Amino acid sequence: MRERSYPNLHGNSSDSNTDWQSNSGLFMKNIFTTSNNQGAQHGFTLVEISIVLVIIGTILFALLKSQAVISSAKAKNVVTIINDLRTATTYFKQRYSYLPGDLPAPANYITATPALIAGTGGTPGNGLIEGTVNGAGQAVAGSEVAQAPWQLFNAGLIGTINASTPTNYLNTNYGPVHIVTNAIANGLVPGFTALNPGAQHAIIFFNLPCDVANEVDSKMDDGSLTTGAGLGSAACTGSNTLPVYAIAL
Repeated sequence: MRERSYPNLHGNSSDSNTDWQSNSGLFMKNIFTTSNNQGAQHGFTLVEISIVLVIIGTILFALLKSQAVISSAKAKNVVTIINDLRTATTYFKQRYSYLPGDLPAPANYITATPALIAGTGGTPGNGLIEGTVNGAGQAVAGSEVAQAPWQLFNAGLIGTINASTPTNYLNTNYGPVHIVTNAIANGLVPGFTALNPGAQHAIIFFNLPCDVANEVDSKMDDGSLTTGAGLGSAACTGSNTLPVYAIAL
């Protein structure tokens, strides 16, 4: 009987193995190539990451710098008030022989409408700007302490007051400002007299932000709110508010 021959559907076995291995290698190569391409598309190189970090650092530095500039500007306003009051008080005494607020019969010396009156609650002409100030920064209306800025203003020695608040004619954006005796300053800022025995008067500021108070003290004193001519009524750090800051007049 004649045998029927069938074609080798698989071809040569060795050739088939070779082709399969070749195709498998090509397939795996394509997989890894695709994976690598995807990684390149979705990942970041070290250079790119470095650039991003530099940009972020620059932005943070700019923000911190701007905050420091703002704080410095606010402190500069307080420093200006201190210098202006010191200068104005000196000129007032040179001109009238008395301190502002302590001037007897001020209407005889300073032409103003309404006429200036002598401060009450103290002894006019005794060399002290007398009168109390409470913890909220309010003086007694009409007292020597309250009248002192009014007299300086009407003498043309300071540029502005808040005439609508007779208990605190002077203010910062944060709170009242007064010129007081050493004893009154010591009552609001304990230890002021001990550290400043030779200062008859002090300028006191209420509710300064801590960063502003520290900046002011750095510019005007020794940079510490616990020593020197400028003292705080409490420890003051961060974003807190200092109840009272006193600095020798």
